[in-house]
Order: sequence, then structure tokens, then C-alpha cells
Amino acid sequence: MKKAAIIIAACIMLVPSALGQLIRIAGDIDRTALYLDADRLWSYNLYERSRWGVGLTLNNRVAELRGTPHGTLNLYLGYSPYAELFTGGIGGTWQTGDRQRFSLALSHDLAAAGIRHTATATLREPSSLSSFMARRLNERWQATAGYGIERGAIDFGVELQGWRGWRLYDAGGLLYRRDSVTLPREDGIAAGATLSAYAGRYILTLQGGATMPGTHRFMRLTAQYRQTFRGNIVKTHLFAQGGIVSRSAPYTFMFDLGGTWGSPLLFEGTLLTARPVEFTADLYGLASVRVELAKPLFDLWNNYVAIGSRPVPFVGVNAAWGLLRDMDDNGMLVHDDLTLQAPHLGIVEPVLGVNGLLRWGAVDWGLSVAWRIVPYGAPYRFRKASNNLSLMVTALLTL
Repeated sequence: MKKAAIIIAACIMLVPSALGQLIRIAGDIDRTALYLDADRLWSYNLYERSRWGVGLTLNNRVAELRGTPHGTLNLYLGYSPYAELFTGGIGGTWQTGDRQRFSLALSHDLAAAGIRHTATATLREPSSLSSFMARRLNERWQATAGYGIERGAIDFGVELQGWRGWRLYDAGGLLYRRDSVTLPREDGIAAGATLSAYAGRYILTLQGGATMPGTHRFMRLTAQYRQTFRGNIVKTHLFAQGGIVSRSAPYTFMFDLGGTWGSPLLFEGTLLTARPVEFTADLYGLASVRVELAKPLFDLWNNYVAIGSRPVPFVGVNAAWGLLRDMDDNGMLVHDDLTLQAPHLGIVEPVLGVNGLLRWGAVDWGLSVAWRIVPYGAPYRFRKASNNLSLMVTALLTL
């Protein structure tokens, strides 16, 4: 219950973030101003637990409004009492009048291993939900330089990263400096390109590089599609993602298909009945379909206490498949001293729920349930009856 309360509180903190987490503390809002980034005050992940900190943003908006060059500078600091870890970074983006952008960042922070998100990494990534349920993380001193150009609905970007760091996990679990353990070293360099077509919600990411010691080279390709079709009676949400990485790539750049079982909240684009790091693949596909009513069954609201109800039933299904090259007949492989399990038999998760049973302030709260279906007679070795079923609440911002 304690963890559930912390996770829900973390998501409530997303409300001011989504509504505009920048609080002006100096300057002119229509020109150059300094802002406090409220999203940096507190965040939560499975390794650090609570992270406390501060973030500042210097934003030049007058040029942005006139369609001429403008820029943003970000600075943040953080500390986790549980991990006894200081983090921080500084970075900036400069956008020209013809929609070209240049970025540069320096940071000491955590990066999720096996991350499968296609968005280009930014300074804000460690505190975002994309790494919220990540369990295997790397500590890095990292420098990043990027260039991007936007033309209509097409956005193209390239990025170069170099880092020196350590893995904060091994086969036995998470590693903490306070335990006086030797952290496995992992330095590296990588270059990547991202091509996005926003009108169709397509994203294609290509990345290549090498990690040391031992010089382990890799090439990595990820594709994603996300779209919502709105009808008079129902809305249909589609999500599909797939990826492939070269053989014998370091674990950091394989695909962690672990899910969010154990969290009291429903997340999208993930397996709801899979534990964090339960599954890994170097070739995979994941898809989900959700159909919900276009309008709530009814809409009640009281302005005095800011409480109401607007229930919207939904049904859906998640499905995933993946493999590890050189795996055994059970889909298992020992790689980088880690025992990995691929979902080579596939997973299907029917999902039922109702959004908006309770509207409280700026959040619609609801309930949902998901259960796992695997091929009969061939259960995964790591499968446990306790996570064949997941009961969750839903939280949607009413913006």
C-alpha cells in the first residue's frame, strides 16, 4: 500500500507538469524569462525511489512569437536519499527561423538499460514516465549534441552521444554504492537518427555505436505507430512498435519488454501483466488496440467541491512476441552474465475498464483489469500465477 500511494502521488504530480510546470520567477513572459521547473522538485523511480531537486529554465519567447531564432537553456540538480546519488545536468536548444534546431547537453544521471522508446533522449527523460518502471539503470556522465530540421509534418533529427558510466545491476539484482560493491564499467559512444511523420504518428529510429571495455558494437532499429480514430459512437486507439538489434549487442541496447505489473496504475504501450525486466528480446513486436465510447455514459459535476463523474467504458487487447538469438528451447539465454527470457511463445492480454468513474480536480480516475493468456502447455519459466492478473486504476488528465 505504501508503494501504491507513492506511485499514485507521482502521477498526481504530473498534473501541474502537463498544465505548464514552468513557474516564472523573473523576466518578461513575452520576452526572456527565468522559470522554476516544478516537475524537478520531486520524482520517483524503482531504483532511486524518491528524487528531490530543482530545475531552472531560461526561455527566450519574443523571438519564438515572431518566427525568428529563439532558444531555451535548462539546468537541474537532484538527490536521492535512498540511493545516496546526486544527479544534474545543463543543456540548451537553439531554433532558427527556418525550423532548424541545435542542441547540446551535459549531464550526470541515470539511463534505462534496454529502453525501447523511440523519442530522442533529453534532459527531461530521467524524470518522465518512460523510465518510471525501469529497474535496470546505468549511471552516466554524458555529453550529447544534436541537430534537427522540421518540414511540414516531417521531422528529422540526428544525435551524437558519448558517456562514461557504470551498470547499477548484475545477475543478483540492483547495485548501490553505499554497499561498497564494485560496479560493472560501461563506457560508450553512439550516433542515432530519428525520422518522424507526425500526421501519421510514425517514428523510425536508427542507432549505432560501441561500448567498452571490450568494444561491443551494435546497430539498432525501432519503429512505432500510434493513432486514434474518432467516430460518432466509439474511439479506437492503435499502438504498434517493433525493433531489431544486431547479434551479441550489449544488454544496455537490447529491448527490455518487461511491463508494469505491481504498479496500481494502467500504462499504455506496455505489458500490464509482465514484471519489470521479466522479458528481453533482440527482435520483437508489440501492439495494442483499445476501443472506448466516444462520449461518457453521463456527465455529473459540482463546481463547489470540484468532484464529478463521467464514466467511459473501454475494452482492449495487448499482444507481444520476441526472441533472443541463440536462445534455448525455453526461450532463455545467458548474456552479459544475466539470465534473459524472451516471450517467444507470445503474450496476449485482454483489458477491460471504465475511465472517469470519479473526476476530482483535473484528473479522471477509473478502474481496469488485465489478464495474461499464454500458449497452453508451454508456460514461461518465470511465469507466476500472481501476475497473470492485474487490477489497476486509470488516471487521465482533463486538459
